[in-house]
Amino acid sequence: MADTSTNVPFWWVLLFVVLALGAGAAIVLALGGSLISGGSGVLLPILGLH
Repeated sequence: MADTSTNVPFWWVLLFVVLALGAGAAIVLALGGSLISGGSGVLLPILGLH
């Protein structure tokens, strides 16, 4: 009998997320944008690097 399992491997999900984020970053950079908004950015105060 054929395997009817519909489970998606974890690595496929991880690969999709990484590719989606990478494609989004590439589009933003290609359009002349920045991945960090403003001068010091959003992540820097959160990380304590301001």
